Amino acid sequence: MNILIPACGNDKQFRDEYWAKNVTEINGKTMIEHTICNYDSFDNKRFIVLLNESECIKFHTDNLVKLLTDGECNIIRVAQETKGALCTCLLAIDSINDDDELLISNNDHKFDCNIANELETIRNDNSDGGVVTFECVHPRWSYVRLENGKITEASEKRPISKNAIAGLYFFKHGKDFVESAKRAIMKNRCYEGRFYLSAAINEMILMGKVMHTAKIPSDKYHSFYEPKQIEKYEMELRRI
Repeated sequence: MNILIPACGNDKQFRDEYWAKNVTEINGKTMIEHTICNYDSFDNKRFIVLLNESECIKFHTDNLVKLLTDGECNIIRVAQETKGALCTCLLAIDSINDDDELLISNNDHKFDCNIANELETIRNDNSDGGVVTFECVHPRWSYVRLENGKITEASEKRPISKNAIAGLYFFKHGKDFVESAKRAIMKNRCYEGRFYLSAAINEMILMGKVMHTAKIPSDKYHSFYEPKQIEKYEMELRRI
């Protein structure tokens, strides 16, 4: 399995901080370390990590990722900002346009559950792909609508159900993601001028692909999309 982590965004919530988002510490570990550790239980995995070139020069994030993955990774340096995560992921097209499984992961989250088991749930449904979800209705997330257990629609920053996407997108074949991403961009399926991964889900459905979900409890998912979420998480740990 290829595990693709687009980690080169310049998140505005962290621009006032000295340390880049990837190397911001959370309970003694960098953010990118928490993300990579989510997949410790996976077998036969290969990481593909997209990193900001200037961040690598200043903070040596590429060296950090190599150490965390024991060198079993392909690091792609990104020199300029793209038009969104969907475009960023396509920069890895030479590594993912094949029949291998592909998991696309956010770079700022932590799971208190075994994600390998959740993906097995999706595989057992004979799916062409799917997403991991948790229950929420806040408009900061992406959402999927279900019918008879199958995904029928995805939306960006618009709650069409209580099934919020937990920053994980699974494709049985990487080449299917590449095709769906290209179609989304050609159709200009963007939100506020940026292309999100949820658009690829809709294109997969239009291509006749079967997409399912694996749902996890909300308290098992921690997203560090802004500094105050890190503070909240660390405070919760101190109460335990």
